[in-house]
Amino acid sequence: MFRLHVDCLNPMKIASRLLVLACAVVAIPGMALSQQRAKRNVSGGPLREDQACYDVQHYALELRVDPSEKSIAGELEMRALATKTITSFALDLVQELTVASVTIAGEAVPFTHEHGRIVIESTNEITKDSEFVVAVTYGGKPTVAKRPPWTGGFTWSTTSDGKPWIATSCQGEGADLWWPCKDHPSDKPNGFDLRCTVPEGLILASNGTLQGEPVTKDGRTTFHWQSASPIANYNVALNIAPYIELKDTFECIDGTKMPVTFYVLPGSERKAKRCMPAFLDHLKVFEELLGPYPFRHEKYAIAETPHLGMEHQTIIAYGNGFNDEQYDWLHNHELAHEWWGNLITCRDWKDMWLHEGFGTYMQPLYREIRFGKKAYNVEIHAHRTMNRKPLAPRKVQNSAEIYFGGGNNDIYYKGSLVLHTLRWQLGDEKFFEALRRFAYPTKEIAAMTNGNQVRFVDTEDFVKLCSEIAGEDLGWWFEVYVRTGGLPRIEHQLVDGVLHLKWVTPKNLPFSMTIPVSIGGTEYAVRMPDGKAEMKIGNAEYKIDPSKRLLMAKARKLK
Repeated sequence: MFRLHVDCLNPMKIASRLLVLACAVVAIPGMALSQQRAKRNVSGGPLREDQACYDVQHYALELRVDPSEKSIAGELEMRALATKTITSFALDLVQELTVASVTIAGEAVPFTHEHGRIVIESTNEITKDSEFVVAVTYGGKPTVAKRPPWTGGFTWSTTSDGKPWIATSCQGEGADLWWPCKDHPSDKPNGFDLRCTVPEGLILASNGTLQGEPVTKDGRTTFHWQSASPIANYNVALNIAPYIELKDTFECIDGTKMPVTFYVLPGSERKAKRCMPAFLDHLKVFEELLGPYPFRHEKYAIAETPHLGMEHQTIIAYGNGFNDEQYDWLHNHELAHEWWGNLITCRDWKDMWLHEGFGTYMQPLYREIRFGKKAYNVEIHAHRTMNRKPLAPRKVQNSAEIYFGGGNNDIYYKGSLVLHTLRWQLGDEKFFEALRRFAYPTKEIAAMTNGNQVRFVDTEDFVKLCSEIAGEDLGWWFEVYVRTGGLPRIEHQLVDGVLHLKWVTPKNLPFSMTIPVSIGGTEYAVRMPDGKAEMKIGNAEYKIDPSKRLLMAKARKLK
């Protein structure tokens, strides 16, 4: 996973406007989304009309963070384009935070803030295709992350010497945990400006590039970070600590010299420096496989965080300890998301496997390239599937349904194993072409750094691409692997020296994937037209898929 000028934040002004309010989130009878928000804040789902009516162009957030009170106070300004004539619209913000005021074009307007949604009434009609600017002043004590990054919010931690160490993480719940936004994956702003004020002595590390020097006044320092490319809401992140900055330069595959910064805690410098060459090697390999790092016009950075990690665009949250100087799986996975999730983004959470499955598969791929096929096999065959529901359902999903529902981890491991099996189906040459072209459809797009390289995708886009590269419609293949919750199975039987093979699939779907079969120690690729095959093998020993190239249920031997 994802410019207006706003005056510096005036905390006294905002504090005076904030209301003292404590509200519990109450479910609205008959409204599934509100019921889910009452149980757990979620992102995405069916796009309501009061948000479908506008397209976000830009966000500018001014924020003051108070570690002593574990509170925030801010103003969010959104510039948007009306997609129809509207008189009211909505933003999302959790009920734990209080909205003090809302303005449109600087004029105060009526609003309600209930059940995690700010419904805003415009005093003047906003006509179709016109831009409008809304500003929301808000604050309070944001949601505390109970188990970050899986359960998101603010993490208020401290360093070993007691200084504040703060991070945000909100992929599952959405950015409305801490700032007002249109909390839906289908609408990225074209850019984001963050001005954040923290106690003097702390450093704020965030997305994009730092604009000018930080300004310190009255014991507080204000940082201005700007993301010049479209960015998913959940990718906007605060990383606050007395960081030490380790700097380097990386030459990208296209010759761009890109700044690299590791923001680490005092005491982590030596271990981080030892890991830096390996982390940069991850970047090098991914560029060779997929094309240039998508945000090379901004930066590549990591921030040491008190939680495990997250793929925040241009600045990965990293909390894995800098202990692996050869291969750090956490860094590898989060870096992969700069392509799978941030460069290409699913417009609905139903296709989240395109982020997580692809990101997970880059781990065995990297190990193969650097440590050999055995290392690849160790990694990929450690992945386990659950198969409780389709990997990529066609129905709209919110983040809880696709990610948290039923403890499902298939978007990671089944997604990775689907790609492992697709590699067999296509062959290496075509498979790696599919990865490169899914990331960057053309050389022209691969050369872009102005934000136009970023785009939305869905599962059908990948199906069409693979079919084009294969020279055949692979809809049948993906129907079995990503549109159903089960797995295909091979039934085999040896009768009078003839080996009979048959695919059995969920819902009896047609399936004709070639299978590898070892006969007398020699491996053959056995074609399965109409899902069946017969081979004369006599009394030779045979084994189905001896190298575990395929994702399938355990083969069944018939008597």
